[in-house]
Amino acid sequence: MAEIIRSFGQYICKNALQNPGYARKLLLAGYRAFGLKLTVAPDRKLPASRQFSARCINRTVTRMLSHPEKAALVSVFMPCELLEAMDIIPMCAEMYSAFLCGTWAESVFAEAAEAEGIAETFCSYHKVLLGSAYTKVLPAPAMVVNTSLLCDANNLTFRELSEYYHIPQYYVDVPKDQSEESIRYVADQFRELTAFLEEHTGKKLDPRRLRENLVRSRETIDSFRALMDYRASRILPGDVTSELYEIYLSHNALGTKGARKYAGMLLHDFKNAEPSKGIRLLWLHTIPQWQEPVRELLNFNDRCQIVGCDLSFEGLVEIDPDQPYESMARRLVMSRWNGGQERIDAASEAARALNVDGVICFCHWGCKQTMGLSAILKTRLEKQGFPTLILNGDGCDRRNASDGQTQTRLAAFLEMIEKGKHHD
Repeated sequence: MAEIIRSFGQYICKNALQNPGYARKLLLAGYRAFGLKLTVAPDRKLPASRQFSARCINRTVTRMLSHPEKAALVSVFMPCELLEAMDIIPMCAEMYSAFLCGTWAESVFAEAAEAEGIAETFCSYHKVLLGSAYTKVLPAPAMVVNTSLLCDANNLTFRELSEYYHIPQYYVDVPKDQSEESIRYVADQFRELTAFLEEHTGKKLDPRRLRENLVRSRETIDSFRALMDYRASRILPGDVTSELYEIYLSHNALGTKGARKYAGMLLHDFKNAEPSKGIRLLWLHTIPQWQEPVRELLNFNDRCQIVGCDLSFEGLVEIDPDQPYESMARRLVMSRWNGGQERIDAASEAARALNVDGVICFCHWGCKQTMGLSAILKTRLEKQGFPTLILNGDGCDRRNASDGQTQTRLAAFLEMIEKGKHHD
């Protein structure tokens, strides 16, 4: 299968520049074929919940690629209950680029962006997205809706694509001050976003649909919160790709039936899971799900398991369906990633709550905030007794990662933790 996917990606790269429409049709056909495979022949090593998440994410990506004219380009942190209530497809920039990478097709788009003057050191998720636009493989979405939370690349990429495509953009500004005043400020922006969406779609928002989405968001978050107790002592068979999918399902997909179903299924699977064994790892930041050494060492391995990724629970806040705008605003303002100290505290709390043996802080290429915080995170966590590996790499572009270095450093880290556990 791996060789088939690699050959498919090379064919996409070959056609992307000369025949972008054909390349896009090939991508869609490939994702649909893989979706069929996930339905009729899923990975039986995965529990039912994670088989479902693979199908759910595949449908999401084919949906955004099938009808970009009905989509809003968003970042992964953008609450999307309002978009879904108005039948606007959230096109997650990071998930789109991750799928191109999973198809071995990211290099042609990264190089196309660099040829247009985008810096080599720019976030590769956003560079691949930009290159996909510049090559015409990705047609113009209907609009851009993004937030200032966390990512500097968000602010540059989305403004550039709004101008490049000549499409409207709405920008949600999130203050660093985590206060009720900030929540009211952001909630008012979501009210203005409603008017923006109504103007550009010609549709009126049905408040009942929005409330229904917020009810599902609350139920989904309740399930994710309940999971924490089980994650602390039990383990499910899993792979790094499933961890990446959970990031999307706990963010843009909140409010959808799919996310609610996944969270409920995952809770059920954890309740019936076996007691934990082996090395328990907390992963910080995005995951290079494509990289072979990471897959070899962490997929379906009794020796060690990822028991949580901090991106999946940075925004699990209280939801009040009768205050939808305030609830969406609270997810942004009170995010554990809205501020460096908040992010460090959240990692420390998660390490304790999940009873981990070690932490991997992944410094994704171009993510200056994570790189800047990594040494402080390591110092704080190790002071509390959690061995921490700072792992440099790229979540989305093979050109910026070394398999040999990753293999050596990750294997040595796991061996060090094993020796420590044995000595104890």
